[in-house]
Amino acid sequence: MKNTNTHTSRESWLRAGAEELRPDFEKLKLSLPEKMRFSIAFTSTGKRGHVAGECWHPEFSGDQHYEVIIRIDKDDPVEILGILVHELIHSLLLPTDKHGKKFKLIARRIGLEGGMRHTRPTPLLIQRLQAIAANLGPLPHAKLNYSRASDVPKKQQTRHLKAECGATGCGYLIQLSAKWAKAALPVCPMNPKHGKLVCALPDGTGEEEDSPQTATEPNLS
Repeated sequence: MKNTNTHTSRESWLRAGAEELRPDFEKLKLSLPEKMRFSIAFTSTGKRGHVAGECWHPEFSGDQHYEVIIRIDKDDPVEILGILVHELIHSLLLPTDKHGKKFKLIARRIGLEGGMRHTRPTPLLIQRLQAIAANLGPLPHAKLNYSRASDVPKKQQTRHLKAECGATGCGYLIQLSAKWAKAALPVCPMNPKHGKLVCALPDGTGEEEDSPQTATEPNLS
């Protein structure tokens, strides 16, 4: 039978996913909260963080809702459901419980394995999540490739060049920017008869070196 489910928002898809998972928790005599919101967005650690998901408890909410956030660069439905299971466990515990014994007990029983901070579904749970994803239909979300070259500190090119006296035995040496080296090299102050200092200018240097550079190619590493 063809799936007819259609979700127009990530919130709707995740909420439906949580409802599909509710019976799995009830089998363990665990009741998920009713007042929950879901989103795929930046987590509190920002775009440079590595937190896959978060569950904020009602005491942090203006209207006493749990807030579950999945990181916005995730787009695989089964992976997202696996993260959702992890965060739903947090909704059953106190914030201070974190990934301790209580969390581990539920995680193992529900079908998560690996380290508790970065759990992964067991093969059996993956099958269950695949079935849920198929029933939910397409996830109205696409991965946000927010890591771009402009966000990464650009490797600084050599901004100062070596300029030295060309006279035998003088040895006078200074450093100066390519901008000023190209504009006008100074005369050797040790002896004006030595003439101008010698400097190897790289191709393309000049005043434009000090102007801002903007990179737009995405960094997909």
